[in-house]
Amino acid sequence: MMSKNMSKIIAFVLVLVLSASLAAACRRAGDSDPTPTPMPTAAPVDTGSDPVAETPVTEDEPVATEDEPTPEPEVESTMTFNTKVPRDTLIVGTPAMNGDFTTGFGNSSYDLSIKVLTGGHMGTVWQTPDGQLAINNTVVRNHTISFDEAGNKTYNITIYDDLKFNNGETIYAKDFVASMLYFTSPQFVESGGTSSAGLELVGYSAYNDPDHPEHTNVFEGVRLLGDFEFALTIAAEELPYFWEFSIIGIDPIYSSGYFPGIEVLSDENGASFSADILEDCLRIAETERFAPTVTVGPYMFIDFDGTTVNMQRNPHFKGDPNGFTPSFEFVIQTHVPEETDVDMVLAGDIDLNTGNIEGSKIEKAKADPFGVAHSYLRAGYGFIGFMADWGPTADPNVRWAIAHIIDRNAIIDHVLEGYGGLVDAAFGMAQWTYQAKRRELAGALTPIAFNLERANDFLDLSEWVFEADGTTPFDRSQVDSEGNYMRYNADGVMLTINHMSAAMSVGGAIEAETIQNAPLVGMRYDITHAEFSELLQNYYYSYELSDEERFYSAFNLATNFTAVDDKYFSWHSDWLGTWYNAEQLSDPELDRITLLMRELDPSQVDEHLEYWFEFQVRWQELLPQFPLYSNEYFDIYNNVVISVPTTPYANYQDVICEIAKHQ
Repeated sequence: MMSKNMSKIIAFVLVLVLSASLAAACRRAGDSDPTPTPMPTAAPVDTGSDPVAETPVTEDEPVATEDEPTPEPEVESTMTFNTKVPRDTLIVGTPAMNGDFTTGFGNSSYDLSIKVLTGGHMGTVWQTPDGQLAINNTVVRNHTISFDEAGNKTYNITIYDDLKFNNGETIYAKDFVASMLYFTSPQFVESGGTSSAGLELVGYSAYNDPDHPEHTNVFEGVRLLGDFEFALTIAAEELPYFWEFSIIGIDPIYSSGYFPGIEVLSDENGASFSADILEDCLRIAETERFAPTVTVGPYMFIDFDGTTVNMQRNPHFKGDPNGFTPSFEFVIQTHVPEETDVDMVLAGDIDLNTGNIEGSKIEKAKADPFGVAHSYLRAGYGFIGFMADWGPTADPNVRWAIAHIIDRNAIIDHVLEGYGGLVDAAFGMAQWTYQAKRRELAGALTPIAFNLERANDFLDLSEWVFEADGTTPFDRSQVDSEGNYMRYNADGVMLTINHMSAAMSVGGAIEAETIQNAPLVGMRYDITHAEFSELLQNYYYSYELSDEERFYSAFNLATNFTAVDDKYFSWHSDWLGTWYNAEQLSDPELDRITLLMRELDPSQVDEHLEYWFEFQVRWQELLPQFPLYSNEYFDIYNNVVISVPTTPYANYQDVICEIAKHQ
C-alpha cells in the first residue's frame, strides 16, 4: 500500500491540475446519460460491463499466451503537446462515482472501472476486445474436462504458481474457491450483495438457499484439489448453455483477509468454509466494498474522497490476459463536469474522457491539434426505463404512448449531431446478433415514430380515459399546449409521469419534447434532474420502497452489453425483487424465450439467433424501455497519449496495459 505522504502528493498533483475545473456538476452516464450497472454474467467473469451475446469461443481456439511481449516503450517524440499531467500519471475524467468498488453491490459503470483496475484481469475467463469469451492464459496453466455418469461436466483448472496479490502474497487455488463460496453464500445475500455466480453448478440451490429442504454449507459443485488446482462441476440439467465459459469464470479474492481465521475445506463432497462467514460478510459490505485493500488487478486502490479515486501501480501484477503490464505509476479517475469535460482534455488538465456522443464535442476534439477522437459503434443503447410494476407505466399502453410523444430524431440531431441512429428494441448497432438479423428485424418490429394521434390511441386503451370528475369521457379535441385539459382515471387521479434524469444533454432534450408534447395528449410529464448516484438508487432499488414511498416511474439512462447477452438475468421474472430486473417486468412469454436463448450449445449459433429475434419482437410489444438511440462512441484523449485501443467490448480499464504516453 502507498504511504500517506505519497497519497498527499497525488492529491496535490490533482488539485494543481484540476483546481479551476472541478466544479460539482452532473455529467452523462455512459454517453451523456447514466449507464446502469452491468448485468451480471452467470459467474463473476471479469468482463467489465453488461452482458452481450457474442460469437462463442470453443476450447481449442487460439488465445493470447503468457509470453507475449510487453509493448515496446515509445522513443522520445518530437510532437508538440499541451498537457499539465505528469507522464507517469493517467487522469481520466468521468461522471460521478457511487463508491461501490467491489463486485455484487450494483456498482455503476464508473465504479466498475475502479473494480476492474484494482480487482480485474486475474479471472480464469476474460472477454476479448472483439467480444468473445476465452480462457485467461496468464492465469490458467491448463484445464481439463470430464463427465460423470449423470452427465455433469467438470472443469479441472490449474493456475500458475507465480500469481500474487498486491501485498506480494501468492494467489492460491483456495482464493478462487473462496470467491465462489462467498458470492454464492446466503451470508453474502444477507449482507446486501447480489450475484448470479455458480447458478449452474451442482448443488447450488442447496448451498445458496437457506430455506432449501437439503440446505448445506457444503457446495457440491466446487472442490479444492491442491495449492494451485480446483474444480467446478456444471450440473447436467444446466447443459447445454450458450455462454458456457462464463460459468467457470471466477476471480480470486484475498481469502485470508476477507475471512481471517477461517479455512477453505474440501473433500469429495464439495467445498465449504470452516466457520460461519456472516460477520465477515457484513464487515466487507461496510468497509472493503468502499475501499478495497488487498487486490489482484494492475492498480491498487489508495483513496476516494467522493469525487476522485487515486490508484497506484501494483508492483506484483503479472500481466493482463495478453501478458502486458501497465506503463503508468498512477491512474486517477475523477468526476468532471459535463460542460467542460472535453475542454479539459484539450487543455491538458486531464488525459482521457470516454464515451462521448455529443456532436459538438466530437467536432471540437477532431479540429483541435491537441485532441484525438477514437470512435467505435456502441454495443448498447440509450433509453427511457419504465417501472413496469407500479404507477401509470405499469400499463404497456402508457409506455407506448410516451414513446410516441418524443421525437427521437430531435435527440439525434441536437445531441448526437449525426453520430447515432435509431433502434426499436433491446440491442446495439455493434452486436453481432443485430448485424445478423437487421433485415428481418426491420420487417418485424414496429417503427416507433413521433405521432400524437397514436399516443392518444394508446392512452384510450388505458385507465386514463376520463376528465377530472372520473366519469366524463376524455375528449382529445379539447387539449391545449398549456395543459388545461388533462387525462384522469376513475379515481380522479391525473395521468402524471415523474421522470428522473442525471444527463444534462439527453435529459434536456427529453424535457424539451415532453414539455411541448405531453399536454397535447392530456399527460403531465415532470422531469427531476438529480445526481447520477441518486438516479441509480431509485432505478435499481425502487422495489425496496412501499407504494407510498415510490415516486419515479421513468428514468433516462443507457446500457452496454458484453459477451454474455443472457437476457435471463435482466428480464426473467425469477429476478423480480432484485436490481437485476430493474424495471420489475414479469411476462411468461418473455420468460420462456429467455430460457430458450440460453439453453443451447455454444455451437448452436443459428438457433440462438432465432430466439434472439423472437425475444426482440416480444420485448418491443411490452416496451419496458423506450430505446432512444444506439450511437457511435468517441473516446477523446490528449495527444500526449499514444493510443487508447478501446472497442465496443473493451473499455479503457480493460486495455489499461496497452495505454502509454509520449515521453
